[in-house]
Amino acid sequence: MSLLDRIHAPADLRKLTMDELVSLCEECRQMILRAVAANGGHLASNLGVVELTVALHFVYDFGPYPQGPDRILWDVGHQCYVHKLLTGRRAQFDTLRRKGSISGFPSPLESPYDVMAVGHAGSAISTAIGIARGDAMMNRHSHVVAVVGDASIVNGLAFEGLNSAASLRRQLLIVLNDNGMGISKPQGALAAYLERIRISTTYNEAKNLAQWLVGRLPTSVGSTLETFWHHLKEGLKSGIWPGQIFEALGIKYMGPVDGHDLPGLITMLAELKDVPVPVLLHVKTVKGRGSAVASREPTRFHSPSPFKINGDGVEMHGGGRTWTAAFADAAIEIARRDSRIVALTAAMPDGTGLSKFEKEFPDRFLDTGICESHLVAMSAGLAKAGLRPLVAVYSTFAQRAFDQLWQEVVLNHLPVILCMDRAGLVGEDGAVHHGFMDLAFLRPMPGIVLMAPSDEGELKRCLALATAIDSPCAIRYPRDTVPAPDLDAVIEPSLRQQAQAAWTPGRSRTLRTGRDATIIVYGALARNALDAAVDLQSEGLDVGVVDARFCKPIDAEMLCRVVRAGHALITVEDHSLQNGFGSAVLECAAAKGLPLDGITRLGLPDRFIGHATRAQQLAEVGLDAAGIARSVRDAVRRVRCNAASASAGIHAAK
Repeated sequence: MSLLDRIHAPADLRKLTMDELVSLCEECRQMILRAVAANGGHLASNLGVVELTVALHFVYDFGPYPQGPDRILWDVGHQCYVHKLLTGRRAQFDTLRRKGSISGFPSPLESPYDVMAVGHAGSAISTAIGIARGDAMMNRHSHVVAVVGDASIVNGLAFEGLNSAASLRRQLLIVLNDNGMGISKPQGALAAYLERIRISTTYNEAKNLAQWLVGRLPTSVGSTLETFWHHLKEGLKSGIWPGQIFEALGIKYMGPVDGHDLPGLITMLAELKDVPVPVLLHVKTVKGRGSAVASREPTRFHSPSPFKINGDGVEMHGGGRTWTAAFADAAIEIARRDSRIVALTAAMPDGTGLSKFEKEFPDRFLDTGICESHLVAMSAGLAKAGLRPLVAVYSTFAQRAFDQLWQEVVLNHLPVILCMDRAGLVGEDGAVHHGFMDLAFLRPMPGIVLMAPSDEGELKRCLALATAIDSPCAIRYPRDTVPAPDLDAVIEPSLRQQAQAAWTPGRSRTLRTGRDATIIVYGALARNALDAAVDLQSEGLDVGVVDARFCKPIDAEMLCRVVRAGHALITVEDHSLQNGFGSAVLECAAAKGLPLDGITRLGLPDRFIGHATRAQQLAEVGLDAAGIARSVRDAVRRVRCNAASASAGIHAAK
């Protein structure tokens, strides 16, 4: 039996010898490497926190919340894999991130050892302060630990938490897991400061030398130097001591220490456990430790898709051209034509595809680190200066810059272009990363233009329009493959000229006409809608498909034409039904005095969708081709029944 098989709860760690704990760390690494290679997930960061996680669970009692006396919060949540292995989820770990198995993020619904569900960066310090204060108010004696990693310490909320922590008059440990990397290369002054700390030994060397000298002086001389020694230490601290930035905020600083020295970590954590004031422990780790490929390319293996290691090489599993790759090429293409184009991201150059843009236009690329609010506010400044910023961000992370989108961009009517990757259902990352709210919070903003392409050609047209008009714009596209070929190839011949007309805001394109129903689809689900229409044709139903292109402004002329046809109308979107595209259609129809009873909306239900493949998630919520076809059948049946009832009523009245 392996050591890991003997760990059913963290208490089992304390039964092992130090040599066994070291061996356990290697078993954890192999388990994580095997699971991520099979299922995809966050690899490099989890390989780097193995010893740290084992040491934390050895020293503290992070029992089931709230009964357990100690609490651990992860920031960012994706570095929790070892925690899961040590808290009773070993048996499910081989199916990590698969539908029905454990997720890749902390989840209280999954285990009482997970205090908070979290996937975004920067929140743990503030949450930990709240739990620490709450426990004190509830007369609970607890130890609270926040583990901050992957450069999320640079997030604005983390700074707000650090500023507040100094007012806490009780224990709080903030572990700064400093692996010299973020999700990608670290950005900003604090990252550079931490890097200097990682490589500098000046303070410790000076302190050790002074201690050695004083220790070898005669006692009488040594005693006369006590005052001098005190002032020397204070001078060193104020001049070159690495923790001065944290001490200036009122937080005691310890470190940096080796995050892979398990005995040393356990000793240090035990000494800090009951310190009655907030402490920051600076831990140096290596991202990807234990895997040659992950440590060599930590950015590539931050969150890889499934892969297979072949000797020194790696074979990545994947299929088809992604929307991310299509966006990267389209951004480069338009930047070649327009010198005003600059591209920005918040620590996601690889995830958003902009690493390719950076190579071609290094002077027109900016990475802010994990600071979405700053990212958007800075883009407003760039636009005000006359540039056209492409702000590439995951839809779920755009939420973090809501106020800046409203105040700095929209209120000032600046032509910032928000390029939202991972819109809609994202697959195995699950609920913490689904981009299901962007329309809901963007649509009320006056003057903004909201677009969603249905294929790669349409994505290029979206960007061309966005850079040509003097309005803030948002373009959304999913974590998926783009249709191949473009949908131009399947448009009915009689409709091609209209579909290929010059883009203007609020103009849709009709892909096919139908007598029995029309599907109006917003964005990348157009392929599914077309497949549903083809399937229904074999059943004798003639179904049209309209590619809406715009959620704001809506194509009111097209909508009037379709609604007045008197047949079933079905809207389709990869977004929450609340205040989404379907809501925009209903509002437009009502404003035009059109009947609403023939309109059916398809979208995401009012619940969280668990981790699974994107295809499985779409099927679960009825947005795959089969699900859309079922809804169209029901809508057609309902409209025909209503028409028959109305006709019977008219005849009866006569």
